[in-house]
Amino acid sequence: MSKFYRLSYRDYLYSMLALDPLDIIRRAPRDLGLEFDDIMEFSRRSTKMKAWWPDIETTFVANEDIESPEIPDITIWPAGAALVLTPKAYRLLGDLLGKFGELLPVRILNEEQPCWIFNCLTKKDADPELSEWEYQGGMPISIKRLGFEFGDNDPVVFKSDFDNCAFLYCGDRFRKIVAEYELKGLAFDSLVV
Repeated sequence: MSKFYRLSYRDYLYSMLALDPLDIIRRAPRDLGLEFDDIMEFSRRSTKMKAWWPDIETTFVANEDIESPEIPDITIWPAGAALVLTPKAYRLLGDLLGKFGELLPVRILNEEQPCWIFNCLTKKDADPELSEWEYQGGMPISIKRLGFEFGDNDPVVFKSDFDNCAFLYCGDRFRKIVAEYELKGLAFDSLVV
């Protein structure tokens, strides 16, 4: 039986993209009627940004105390349910991921080719029989368990309203593709239901 996974960043040897949503807000066109939260909460709101995406230059930053940091091929952009792809990962996965969201170029200081942010716009509903929040004092505090029903047309990568679109998820197909291409930097946390 197939499994679902939450995509995550786990290996601190890998550098992170030094791009904050505030950098995007500062460069966003003022005449589009975008609100602050349209960008700060782009994952939850499924904000489309490709039509106005600004020309942005940034770099990768190493985690503290890492002497020889590596640039990951593919990793999480912690600003939301999004991925960062190097030119290699974009070449190998760009067409596949483009069906489930938009790919946004980011120039990297002293590099010829851009990296790409994958802004996921595809959602899948959590299976209510397999998903549950943990409550304390009547308030939800954490996800106790999360599961999805399998379907023949499942998206390769998706987000879910169950967790307010905070994370990206995938099935075995995407995990196997990333492993087959030997792309470094992304962790696959198995969903336990």
